[in-house]
Formats: sequence, C-alpha cells, structure tokens
Amino acid sequence: MAQVPPRYCPRCGAPIVTNSRFCTTCGLPVEAMLSSNTQRQPTQDHQYDQEQLPRAEQQASQYNPHVQQSYQQTSVEALETAETGEQSEPQYVPQPFQEQDEPLPIPKPASKKRNVGGRGLIPLLVALVVLLGAAGYITAGLLGVHLPGFRGKQPPVTTMMINSTVPYAGVDITVVNAQQSQSFVDDPNSSSNGMVRLNLRAQNNTDIKVSWSYTDIARLVLPDKSVVNPTYIKNAEVEIAPGTSQASAIDFAVPSNDQINQLLLQVGATNEADMLVPLTGQANVSKYQPKTVSLNGQMQYFGLNWTLSSATSSLGIEGKQAASGMRYITVTLKVENTLSQLAITGSPYDYVRLKFDNATVSPKNSTLPVAFNVGVSGQSGTVSFLVPQNTRSFTLILLPQQLSGTSQASADFQLAS
Repeated sequence: MAQVPPRYCPRCGAPIVTNSRFCTTCGLPVEAMLSSNTQRQPTQDHQYDQEQLPRAEQQASQYNPHVQQSYQQTSVEALETAETGEQSEPQYVPQPFQEQDEPLPIPKPASKKRNVGGRGLIPLLVALVVLLGAAGYITAGLLGVHLPGFRGKQPPVTTMMINSTVPYAGVDITVVNAQQSQSFVDDPNSSSNGMVRLNLRAQNNTDIKVSWSYTDIARLVLPDKSVVNPTYIKNAEVEIAPGTSQASAIDFAVPSNDQINQLLLQVGATNEADMLVPLTGQANVSKYQPKTVSLNGQMQYFGLNWTLSSATSSLGIEGKQAASGMRYITVTLKVENTLSQLAITGSPYDYVRLKFDNATVSPKNSTLPVAFNVGVSGQSGTVSFLVPQNTRSFTLILLPQQLSGTSQASADFQLAS
C-alpha cells in the first residue's frame, strides 16, 4: 500500500502542495516526510485541516514576522488547490527565519587593560624630572650661578669713583665710576667668577651730531696685560646731538682677585688712535687732551691779508677719530679783505696744504669760507690735516691760482709731538 504524504510539513507546518516532491516553504523532501510519518498516517479530516491552518500560520510567523503575510497567502492558495484537486506550479515562498542564514554576531571589542607598570608611570617620571630640574635651577641661581631668566639676589657691589675724561671723535667721554661684584643679576651675560661695570657719560660739545658704538671702541686691559671685550653694554649705540649727553654702562668679566685700580680702560677701535684710562681715580689723562699753540704767521694771498693765528694737535676732530699712530693738526686762519670788491678764493680743499718732512697732505675737514666780503676783518675758519703723531715741524701752504694770478703763500710753525 503506497504511503500518502502528510498534508502539512512535519518540519515547518506549512500545507503541502499536491504532487509536490518537497515542501514549498522549507524545502523538506517528500521522502523525509514519509519517513517521519511511518508510524502514523494522517487521518485528519477537512475540519481538522481548517483548525491546523491558523496554527501553522502562527508557527511560521513566530519564526519570521516579516513573512507572515506571504505564509498566509500561500497557505490559503494551497488549501484551495487541495479542495479543488487542481495542480498549480510551485511558487517561491521565502523561507522561515529558522531556515535562512542567520547574521553573524558582531564581535565585542576586547577590553583594553591599562599597563599600570608602563604607560601609567611615564607622566609621573616626566613630572619628577621637571620638578627636580626646576629645583636645581633655582638652587643654582640662589648660589650665584647666572642663569637666563633667573634674577637671584645681587651679590655685594663695591663702587669706586673715577671721574676721568678723554675726548673721542670730538666728544668728551667721562668714566664716572667703576663697580665690582661677583656677578650682576641684571646682566644677561654675567660671569659668576667676577664682574666689573663702568658707568660712562658722553658730552657732545661740538656743532654736529656724533655717533659710535661702545662695542667697537671699549676694551678692558687686565693686570696680566690681557684685553677683554664687554659682556654686556647698556646703551651701546651712541648717537648724540650737539650740546647733549648720554649715559651708558659697560660690563666686563674680570676675576674677583683683580682690583679695580689695576685695570685700564682702552678707548678706540682697532684701527684708531686709542687711549688708555687707568681706573685709579687719580689718573692723569691730559696727554690725550687737545693741545693748542698760539701763532702769528702773516701771509698775503689772493689780495687778502692772512694770519695763521693758532694750531691744535688732537687725536680726534668733530665726528672723527684719528687712525692708529696718527693725529689731527687743525690750523686757524683769520682773513682781512681790504679790496674794494668781493674776493672769491674758492674751496680750501683745492688750495690749502700742509707740508711735513717730505710729505704734503690735503685737508680732512675745513670751516674756512670760500669768499670774503668787502671790508671784512678777522673773519676766521679752520682747516684740519691728518699727520703722523711723531711729526713736529710743519709748513702751511696756500697754492697759487693761475686764473686769478695769485702766487703761493706759506707759513712755518712747530708743535710738540
């Protein structure tokens, strides 16, 4: 006796389509249905089928609510086909949730365990290093070691009055006082083994603005004859107008066992005539001051009466310092015009010369007028020349001018070397 397949799938509960070889819902073959029902033949009647249909639909919807409507439609169509005995083509029906591939579970990220023994100690070590460094920095500053950005307590300062004045480029530079200390806390480059500070004042008594830099012209000579440069200068750049003054401070690194009165201030650049100022407070620096001699040299030139009234020897003139081993000779001339017309002599750079030994030099600076009005008497001007420091005998020459028919004139004079 042939076995009759069940009308409902024993696995998913869906109605079995007549003459179908598998469950249209879950795909279970008819052979599997028969093997699971060998002990029991379906004896359900149509009424039982009607009662089982809602339960099968409910069971299918429990697995996948999204396909409930499809299951209901498929079940009704299968039932109608079974009652009428008509065959229909198998229709695709989505498989229940239990037969579909289940989504892979999302892995949970592994919990990160803090490495207390490694990373946790790094911030503590960094903080400890910073703390120890700051403590060492402060301690060194308190002990007198000069450190950038740290101004500790100023060590005791010894001050010695100097008040020595020397001329530089026509300006008077006065060393007001000298201060000595282990270090200066307001000097960013201060040494901790000894410092000397010189307070200077420059007074411009000339008629022009004069400029220089103490970085170029200031040096300190130590007892062992070594020369040191400044470590720090307050107001290093000098640009001083006529009739004004300017204060500056210059620091030098000097061993503490060197006394102030053993030191010399050297004023003058490397290629300039320099001056040494002993920091004793009683130094005689008169040899660096300008020296003037009165003269009375008479000359006739360009129809005018000329008088060489004086000559001055100096290491500097307005705005200029003499070159090394040289000095300036500045002569003062007075002119009287007894002519009935204006006398135009021209530029003194063209006709005034100074002769010494076998050399003749032209002016470096002059204030002598280029013309003299009728009736002027005693109109004066100066002419400056650069000569070797050891020269003593000179001749002032007024060169002939052919266009005016003027002959040469000259006057001799002497100065101490």
